[in-house]
Amino acid sequence: MDQKTLAKRLKAARERVGLSVIDAAKRLGYKSYQTLSSIEKGERKVKASELTSFAREYFCSLDSLLAETFQETKMVLLWRKSPEGAAKKELESAITYHCEQYRSLERLLGYESIGDLNFFDLRISNISTPARIDSLANNTWRLLELGSRPAFTLKNILEQTYGVKFIYQPLASISSAASTVHPDFGPVIVVNSDEAPWRRNYDLAHELFHLITWKIIPTEELNGEYLAEVEKKAERFASALLLPEPEVRKAIDKVWQNQRTLAYADIVDIARDFGVSTVALLYRLSAIGCIKWETANKLAGDESLANLEANLDKKKRADDWGDRPVSDRFHSLAVKCLRKGLLSRGKFAEIVGIDRSEIDLFIEGEGLMETEGESIEIMAPRC
Repeated sequence: MDQKTLAKRLKAARERVGLSVIDAAKRLGYKSYQTLSSIEKGERKVKASELTSFAREYFCSLDSLLAETFQETKMVLLWRKSPEGAAKKELESAITYHCEQYRSLERLLGYESIGDLNFFDLRISNISTPARIDSLANNTWRLLELGSRPAFTLKNILEQTYGVKFIYQPLASISSAASTVHPDFGPVIVVNSDEAPWRRNYDLAHELFHLITWKIIPTEELNGEYLAEVEKKAERFASALLLPEPEVRKAIDKVWQNQRTLAYADIVDIARDFGVSTVALLYRLSAIGCIKWETANKLAGDESLANLEANLDKKKRADDWGDRPVSDRFHSLAVKCLRKGLLSRGKFAEIVGIDRSEIDLFIEGEGLMETEGESIEIMAPRC
């Protein structure tokens, strides 16, 4: 590839992630932005070692930078709260790049089909009332066989059985989650890795609503009052899915039979048992008629309950957070590619975001072997 063509690609890649020349130069380690400016003008040749830095900071692969033709992947993300300006460009570039890596691992292993969540033939009428949304959530709960505590099984079933790609990003206070259905990547859920586990559980269920209604609610129409209305529907769905009425009633009845009252500590314990926040539990109790809405609303803002939850559950919840969440399937695919010789150790380290010296420790920690081990030849059976 000639120097001018590469220069144009590097400039386009920088603009795609929303970085100014000055900001990009700082990230790339150049003392002066003029060095980067010279590279983008084709006046200065790019070193091989610099290309790796460009790919890392611009969220693109070396292959895409050096390919004969450069194709930019377009992705339409539905954000809970959309980032703005340069932050949005950079985030969406990082998410797109991660999806490209995910899909490339699938292709290396010969997995051509992408995920599919079209298990219901939905129409707008199916989500027109709270009762119908509850019915959709109940049908989803049963179809996916999520069990009595859906928050702890939902992610694994969606990822392993239905091919949903989970992308974890540290979004801080920028946003909580996003989702899309992409023609090449399939269904994708972006989750804020900075959130507490019980908040991530709820976000995941919320985004699932958007995925299974993707075809009947065009994203280009989601704005203003209509967006707010759809978001309320998604909240209702998430609540009903993670807190199935029969299971919640069993939990409440068990406490009631023992002590004929429901203390604040009981609310905290039940919420923790279902993997949701106390606020989510309170509003669900109101929805299924266990308490009045006014009571739920009052308790949701009760400082005493909030403090009790924080004090009683502080250590337990801190322990539950553990390391940042990851996509188990993504790591599993990467390890499979490595042990089959489809990825070099250097490329493996790049994809999973670790140093090459950490590879063996990483694989051991994942509980996966790097090599295929011994194999035997099996003779074809005689018919």
